[in-house]
Amino acid sequence: MAKKKSASRADAVRDAVDQAFKSQVPRERLADLLDEIGNTAGRLRGAVDELRPATEAEIKELRGEIDTLRSELAALRARVEPLEAAPKPAPARRTTARATAAKKAAPKKPAAAKRSTGAAAKSSAPKPAAASRARKSPPAA
Repeated sequence: MAKKKSASRADAVRDAVDQAFKSQVPRERLADLLDEIGNTAGRLRGAVDELRPATEAEIKELRGEIDTLRSELAALRARVEPLEAAPKPAPARRTTARATAAKKAAPKKPAAAKRSTGAAAKSSAPKPAAASRARKSPPAA
């Protein structure tokens, strides 16, 4: 009977070794798994750092930055307030180069001549074709 037990133990060891070899993970996959574990650990470390409360030194540093920003803001306000309080000058009328050139080149006419020229131009001007067609067309019913 001693042989039966030793044979069964040997079979059990062989089976255990076979299962161990069958369940082994290839080296490439093992390296991928280790990389994933490392990346996850890094993300966890970052998340924990974000969740931890600020230290006293960090709070003092932030208060100093706030005081600096307040003083810069006060200086800017001191520069802007006088500018806003001062009356704004009326915008100057801009003339184009064409308008100034036309004023210089145009001869001066007396006021009476301007009026007569305008009336003559109106009476001698041909009437547009659309106006004469509008008169000829019958009214829509």
